[in-house]
Amino acid sequence: MRSSSVGRASSVATERILDNALGHLFARALVAIARADDQIGLEEGLRLQQHIELRTGNPILLDDLLLAEPLEPHRLAEALRGSAGPFRGAGVHPGELAVMIITDGIAVVLAKGYVSEAEAGVIVRFASALGCSLDEVRALCSRVAPWLGTLV
Repeated sequence: MRSSSVGRASSVATERILDNALGHLFARALVAIARADDQIGLEEGLRLQQHIELRTGNPILLDDLLLAEPLEPHRLAEALRGSAGPFRGAGVHPGELAVMIITDGIAVVLAKGYVSEAEAGVIVRFASALGCSLDEVRALCSRVAPWLGTLV
């Protein structure tokens, strides 16, 4: 499984989320990760905005995301799995979305120089809700930040 998750990480490194609703959910997931330690500093906020725009191709106002109801990982998974939901043709597999959330989530929170235990926990919860095993999450975290595998 390790090689498949590493391969998946390479293939989604620059992938865009074309569906606007899914892009908004992705953005809310990143916000949930960044605010897990109860604060989002200036650098972290700027990096959050940058990663959201890179993935979605659209600027999403950070203020709107911060005012929105916090996204729970199981809600994201339900939205993706909904057979009649708006994501039927979104083209993003839950595993690919998990890789995006892990890699971008780590990149965002590292703006402050470290990943807190709370942030790592939220990353794991999102990835697990999207079907990643703990071993896959560790492998992906280790690839992005080798020392992080010990936190999850």
